[in-house]
Amino acid sequence: MFSIYCLAHLWVVFLVAFIVVAASGEQSPAKPNWRTWAPYRPNLYFGVRLPVPDSLLMGLMWARGDDDESIAHSLRDTCEQDEGMAGYGWTKYDVRTGGTQLIHDQELHLDLQTDFAKSPDGDAWAVRVSGTPRNDVPGTIKTMVAFHLAQEDLNAEEGKELKCKEAPEALSADQSAYITCEGEFPYLGRFEFWASGRATNKLTGEPVVRQASMPKDEIWRAKSAFVDQVTSGGDSVPNERLGNMQFLQMTFEGPFQVDFIYKPKGSPPVSETVTTLLGLLESQFDDRLRTVFPISTAFEGEAYTKFTASLLSNLLGGLGYFYGDSKVDDSSAPEYAEVDTDFWTKSEQAMSRAEITTTSPTQLLSFTPSRPFFPRGFLWDEGFHLLSVIEWDLDLAVSVVQSWLELMDDDGWIAREQILGPEARSKVPEKFQVQYPHYANPPTLSLLLPIILSKVTKASPYLGHTSQYLDPSDEATDLKSLQELYPLFDKHYEWFRRTQAGNFSSKYPRPEHAVSEEGYRWRGRTPTHTLTSGLDDYPRADPPHPGELHLDALAWMGASAKSLLQLAQHLGLESEAAKYSKHLGDIKRNLDILHWDKRSAAYCDATISSRGKYKRVCHLGYVSLMPFLLGLLEPEHPHLPAVLDLLSDPNKLWSPHGLRSLGLADEFYGKGEDYWRGAVWMNMNVLAVQQLHALAVTGGPEKIRAARLGAELRRNVVQTVYNSWATTGFVWEQYSDKTGEGKGSRAFTGWTACIVLITGLEFPGFEGEKGNQGTATPAKTNVTTTIVLVLAAFVLVLALVVLALAATLHKHRVMAIWEHLKARFQKATGRDNVTYEEIIDLDDRDTSHNN
Repeated sequence: MFSIYCLAHLWVVFLVAFIVVAASGEQSPAKPNWRTWAPYRPNLYFGVRLPVPDSLLMGLMWARGDDDESIAHSLRDTCEQDEGMAGYGWTKYDVRTGGTQLIHDQELHLDLQTDFAKSPDGDAWAVRVSGTPRNDVPGTIKTMVAFHLAQEDLNAEEGKELKCKEAPEALSADQSAYITCEGEFPYLGRFEFWASGRATNKLTGEPVVRQASMPKDEIWRAKSAFVDQVTSGGDSVPNERLGNMQFLQMTFEGPFQVDFIYKPKGSPPVSETVTTLLGLLESQFDDRLRTVFPISTAFEGEAYTKFTASLLSNLLGGLGYFYGDSKVDDSSAPEYAEVDTDFWTKSEQAMSRAEITTTSPTQLLSFTPSRPFFPRGFLWDEGFHLLSVIEWDLDLAVSVVQSWLELMDDDGWIAREQILGPEARSKVPEKFQVQYPHYANPPTLSLLLPIILSKVTKASPYLGHTSQYLDPSDEATDLKSLQELYPLFDKHYEWFRRTQAGNFSSKYPRPEHAVSEEGYRWRGRTPTHTLTSGLDDYPRADPPHPGELHLDALAWMGASAKSLLQLAQHLGLESEAAKYSKHLGDIKRNLDILHWDKRSAAYCDATISSRGKYKRVCHLGYVSLMPFLLGLLEPEHPHLPAVLDLLSDPNKLWSPHGLRSLGLADEFYGKGEDYWRGAVWMNMNVLAVQQLHALAVTGGPEKIRAARLGAELRRNVVQTVYNSWATTGFVWEQYSDKTGEGKGSRAFTGWTACIVLITGLEFPGFEGEKGNQGTATPAKTNVTTTIVLVLAAFVLVLALVVLALAATLHKHRVMAIWEHLKARFQKATGRDNVTYEEIIDLDDRDTSHNN
């Protein structure tokens, strides 16, 4: 065990090494290592592990510390939706280095701060936990803090040991040691772990080590194991404790600060204080944030900088490593072909009698949509997550993409929801745990290929962490990485084409001149849901029909073909490039032939009517915009003006808070679950802003309108998320199109965080009003104001004519009346200092997004 002197100065060598790295402005790219410590347990308020199977699991817990009963009933461990939190999340965080998290526990009258920092090589780390009673605290509070360490299947012969003991002693005038641990792990070798705190901490009783032995598949259940220990009345023995789970417990009165420190045994002591280290990390983070995600003049101010930092940090802090088995129905029941007119009923019956397979364990490195509600990997969410991550840390993004693609089976299928192991399943209702190999999901990972390619080829700037894929001295590395990704993307693409293909046989009619085989439908439909599309309850044809064709499925295949075409061309795969080029051309053709509805002037789904006729089903909303959102409409496309009309119509999709998911006039707007039936979703709005920006900078007949719409839409969505975050302390899954209020799952810093991609976009001449604390003025209000001003100006001119005719008879009286009318007009319009000529100019100004 280290001496008191070493413990008191735990961080000296680490700080020196870190300063050398920091001085260069970058972590050394020579040995990129993703197998390193980090908070890869995002379902916990703070949980650390290695991204390897059977890792040493660690995590923080706290509770009201008055007595054992209070501890048992108020213990915090896993992130929960409703646990009295006034907000929690990372204010600054980088996977490579660490960061700071704030937790506002309103119910326990406590504010917690976790400062996490690790060495550049990832071998050592520390977390400082600081507790401050809130202003609303009723007197002095006691807080129990426990840090748990768990190792599956402890066996000294296999190199797995874990022992902790109480060691309360003063280290210096400023620091006291509480508990020390030693252990061994195959990936780590021998290691040491300490809990120590400020000498000014007011401990209630002595530090305590509790232990438990848990089965391998329950090692994650730290909270219940600790509660069992507390309520059982068992006493701790001040000797080394054995067991595969150790709890380091301390109780403080009032404010406190405690450090938990991990390092390999025998390695040099590291830096003086976590505070010094985090000060360096914070300055680096701020500089890189301003460079990678600049904020436009529309959102100036420190508040927006903190907002952007929070969004990115919580996206990065949602990165998790998952390992475990899955439940899969691989029965390949004939009903799953969905060829009968009541296919959903027969499929449900087949599912009820199917034998479910428990697969071999697999692993996944993935970002998560929401730490409390969706702490697992979702295929269609991940593409949106990585749009931002690519800009910040290309190597990390590629590692996550590779991890997802490695889950692919021999046919090319990737389960749309990754529920790996019992810990992940504990958050999912049983009926949703089974995955089906004929179910797809939007292939959002394909959106990443053009971006990765643009970074590798230097076609677009990359300003994030130094990347091994952008080494100018080793072009072979860049080419090799793309060559490894290509066949996996192609395999999944072909699986989708095969399994989600629409029926183009003579059984069902199709429009004349449609290209055979280029139409798709989502398997897994029911009359009320299409979960596989990602848009869940978005209305479709009712009843479902085996001959229907889904617009968004075709658009996603078009986006995939477009991405793979670019990659195949870069790799010199001529025959493959020709294949994708044909697919893309045929898909664009069929978008117009199969899915354009002249009566609605919109793209729509299609089905077979009760009379056996081809019929388009138009529920105007996000589905209608998919060809535009995925970049499949050229600037001169004849349907683009109508698409922009739909997008910008406040009676349909446009709202003061972003584009609503379903049109205001649709019969299903706001009905049923009201999930994708009107609410504003930020991932789709970001795609819309990006496409409008692309139109604005590339030209075409809609260039000016696209710039105006893009600037206003960007302002609306950023302001909506900002206002809700500033008010509630969280970002949300979706937002009300009427009030901007956050809805659904809170702490949803998955794809909601991708608005960092648009805060820095510039729309010259159309930046709009700067961000403020109020809701952005909707476009409809601008139109109304213009009409009012025009009418007022007309009345004013008429009055002027009348007054002129009567001037010679009643000059003084006329002037008095004129001044009175002018004052009334100025007061009514709020333009006390506006001249008549300026009002005319305002009337002529184009203030309507519908023009």
